[in-house]
Amino acid sequence: MTYNIRHGRGVDGHVDLGRIAEVILARAPDVVTLQEVDYGRVRSGEIDQTDELARRLGMEARFAPCIEHDDGHYGIATLARVPIAASQQVFLPGGRKRRLSEPRSALITRVAWDGRELDLVNTHLSLWPDERSAQALAVAGLGAHDDLVLAGDFNCTPWSAPFRALLARLRRVHVARPSWPSRWPVLALDHVLYRGELAASDAEVVADRLARRASDHLPVVATFNAGDRGPPA
Repeated sequence: MTYNIRHGRGVDGHVDLGRIAEVILARAPDVVTLQEVDYGRVRSGEIDQTDELARRLGMEARFAPCIEHDDGHYGIATLARVPIAASQQVFLPGGRKRRLSEPRSALITRVAWDGRELDLVNTHLSLWPDERSAQALAVAGLGAHDDLVLAGDFNCTPWSAPFRALLARLRRVHVARPSWPSRWPVLALDHVLYRGELAASDAEVVADRLARRASDHLPVVATFNAGDRGPPA
């Protein structure tokens, strides 16, 4: 699952991390990439949202702070039911050239799955087209393993230039419907791509009543099988 949770602030303006946890729990994913996650911020109750969601869901978690505020941090997080072997934050190009830019990162989490390891890359790309293009090129080359899943809020549609740049190195999991804004979704901004010996199913956009209220994005869920590596060399 990939899910921009907007620090738990729903379309009704209330911050309620419990709703986010319920949306995730209903699909019980093995791994979740989260964007717009708070750590210690007053606006979200001064809690570690990554730790709180991990506790509620019974998952292991890693957090990558992207923006530092006076009252805490704001960033991306990855949660997993499968064992986490390692994690690394990678800072992406751009993000500091304009007054309204935000620093952007990717969080690479190496997980053990089905007798192998794969790299799960979580990212949230820029709102600015030129920065987004440079960041897409950067994330397309991340990960040391042949098997890799890239998921997050790309802030662009499948027909955009940054997305086409990603498709030069990665395969797309088809998302049949848009994911933003959650109440009346018109744009597909949240995506899952992959490479390696993985077999992917089409992704589902979770659009039930609770998901439409819990954040301004709808979560996207994709199913992967291990695929066939063929006989040993």
